[in-house]
Amino acid sequence: MWIDGHAFAGTGRSAIEFSPSPAQRGRGPGGGGPVGRSSIYVDEPQTLGFPNLPQVGKVRAQASGGGARGSSRAMRRPDEFAREVWAGGGGAAGAALRVALAPAEAAYAAITGVRNGAYDRGWLRRERAEVPVISIGNISVGGAGKTPFAAWIARRLLAWGRDPAVVLRGYGEDEILLHRELNPGIPVFPHKRRVEAAFEAFAVGCDVVVLDDGFQHRALARDLDVVLVPVESWEPRPRLVPRGPWREGPRALGRADVIVLTRKSADAARAAEVEREVARMHPRKPIIQCALLPSRLVPLHGGEAKEIGALAGKRVLGVAALAVPEPFIEHLFEAGAEVDAATYPDHHPFDQDDADTLVEWAGGRMMVMTHKDAVKLRPLLPASAEAYVLEQAVTIESGADALDAALRRALGEQTG
Repeated sequence: MWIDGHAFAGTGRSAIEFSPSPAQRGRGPGGGGPVGRSSIYVDEPQTLGFPNLPQVGKVRAQASGGGARGSSRAMRRPDEFAREVWAGGGGAAGAALRVALAPAEAAYAAITGVRNGAYDRGWLRRERAEVPVISIGNISVGGAGKTPFAAWIARRLLAWGRDPAVVLRGYGEDEILLHRELNPGIPVFPHKRRVEAAFEAFAVGCDVVVLDDGFQHRALARDLDVVLVPVESWEPRPRLVPRGPWREGPRALGRADVIVLTRKSADAARAAEVEREVARMHPRKPIIQCALLPSRLVPLHGGEAKEIGALAGKRVLGVAALAVPEPFIEHLFEAGAEVDAATYPDHHPFDQDDADTLVEWAGGRMMVMTHKDAVKLRPLLPASAEAYVLEQAVTIESGADALDAALRRALGEQTG
């Protein structure tokens, strides 16, 4: 896939136009009609974020004021450049930055190791809630699908007759709103001190807490640690922050009770390969395979849902404020759409100016966004905008029985 991109000065936004490679030109996903546009070809295809994401090509940026194309001076948002550097790109500047950040990475790893050791030895106190706590976390910086998976776990507990609550730090209001929209009947408690939120949940009658993004938050004791690993970004020897996109290395999975491999754009063969690698490192840990794939298109302001196939042959504006937006854009492209992508930093606080700009960019075309962004853009976009939410379905592809058994043990229930 080739990309023709341009950034807009002073806005913190970027727009990327996806076009097919010469081999893809003239055929659709099944070998049928034309796909996308082949307006520009660039050399040295590379990922924009993690090294194992689908090859989406190199971005060529143009800067301007007021939204029109201007000079060829390259502009890159800091988060975009960071993803490129983390992936091993960025040219000479990226290579120099990775060398310069090596001491900071070593310091971060040392501090993290000391902190984890203090908790393991009981030197740092962990507070226990009055109810079972099920933690959903990861070891990478975004892209694992923690929030939809945590919401799915909470919904499963509710179906079992429990009264769950979701507890989270709430770095961005989008996660709070998303949980409340995904599960309207399940209360959500955001708090800087997660233990206080757990106490609040117990006070209103909840009998189990689902802790979203809790693996590194060890101050709150938990009865089950479920750790997600995104297949697309898996690296057996990853670089840690700030030098790379990992909070902890794969050895940290030794603290997990259950390891869940999530995939969005990777295929089942790649997921199986990663499972074998993880199993060699942690042979006694149950490993679950989970797919987070598009299920349908839902109108932003209500109405009849559409099948994903409705995107075939259409030029759409994809909107994503994600740590790793590439799989989302890839889903649109694989559905047969010609995609212009408006990407923003993770947890971007959309305002009316953003919404007006998106309407202008869309120019009457279909706009497709993530559910995480929809909860913020819904009150800002006019009802006349042809805006849709790309909903995801959580599918456990293998290890469902092991996951259920671990959940029931955490709840104190007898298992066979």
